[in-house]
Amino acid sequence: MLPLRYPHVWLAIGWLLVIGVIVGSLLPGPVIQEITPPLNDKLEHFTAYFALMVWFAGLYPRAKHLALAGALLFLGVALDVVQGTLTTTRTFDLLDIAADAVGIAVALALAFWLLEGWCQRLERLTIRSA
Repeated sequence: MLPLRYPHVWLAIGWLLVIGVIVGSLLPGPVIQEITPPLNDKLEHFTAYFALMVWFAGLYPRAKHLALAGALLFLGVALDVVQGTLTTTRTFDLLDIAADAVGIAVALALAFWLLEGWCQRLERLTIRSA
């Protein structure tokens, strides 16, 4: 993990995001439709995994980013398998996994180019302005 002033806070928020993706992936379809605005399912997958990758890229050095991407892709595949085998209102969909992978890949590219360590920079800004 990168040296951060509040590492436990950053990590806790990241894990809450992961839990949110897990819960959102496993809630029954009708419940999801009631509590979220109607959006394109693939856009939701892209956005969720993009956000997770960006978040964790801010916490870990570049050398860990491919492992993080692999772990997130594994999470997406595992959740889709669970949807297809253990739920009655959700289904396995390779296009969902593809949307997860594209979100991860775009975030990975941005992390390599611009977003690596973004939370360190944010902490420095808040310290200077205090």
